[in-house]
Amino acid sequence: MNKNFIDQIKVFGVNNLLLESALTKLENDGIEIGHISTVKKDDIVDKELFELEVRKIANKMADFYALYFCLENTIRRLITDVLEEKYGKNWWDTHVPDGVRVEVKKRQDEEKDTQRSLRSEDPLSYTSFGEYISIFEKNWSDFSDVLRSKKAVQQILSQFNQVRNVIAHSCELNDDEIMRFTLLVKDWMRINM
Repeated sequence: MNKNFIDQIKVFGVNNLLLESALTKLENDGIEIGHISTVKKDDIVDKELFELEVRKIANKMADFYALYFCLENTIRRLITDVLEEKYGKNWWDTHVPDGVRVEVKKRQDEEKDTQRSLRSEDPLSYTSFGEYISIFEKNWSDFSDVLRSKKAVQQILSQFNQVRNVIAHSCELNDDEIMRFTLLVKDWMRINM
């Protein structure tokens, strides 16, 4: 190869690195341009430790985990924002069903007895989709102006719980489940008024 061609390749490579860095900075600053989703997730995992097929599935499922994470945390934030605004900082003690509070306390105590870091001080971080349903039901009058239908909330959250089990247990969603999950996210956004 001639030197001019090699120099052009080097310039091309450096320009791409600069562009990559600039795009990543934009997204880290909150300007969404879809760049981060194009970054190879395979770079996160040591290629020598895991088979290619396992890494491919992990890369595919990483997007669904991120979507699931955003969705569940958005639901938690909605519950907290609405109930805290109406009932103050002690809303957990006064407006969460007794059974949910007991189960969450049990989970928190079990976690305290391990060597692991505690996941959160927020008891809502220890709840399940089924328990979110109970919280919405108990306080429906507080949510009826932001969520379209109690029955729709129950149906959507029940289905999310099923998809959550697949994602949380590191299984692969098949094409039908991917479509179902995508539609559930849209359904949730649709019932938020």
